Amino acid sequence: MQIAIEYIRWLAEERAKINRVNLKDIEFFENGMKVGIPPKIIEDFELTGLNNIDFVTSRTYTGKKIMIEIKKP
Repeated sequence: MQIAIEYIRWLAEERAKINRVNLKDIEFFENGMKVGIPPKIIEDFELTGLNNIDFVTSRTYTGKKIMIEIKKP
């Protein structure tokens, strides 16, 4: 795999831009449709110390609990 350093820098800046915004001020869209997120989900997430990118990648915005299975060696 070949990756341009400029591309990595661009991605890092885009992530930083997203994370600088107050989560309550973001309008999320998925498949072109605005996603309605109950304020309680945002309020609870803000207490986690995670960032706005994590809000999406953890799928917290869906309101569903994500279960992670930890396998012992």
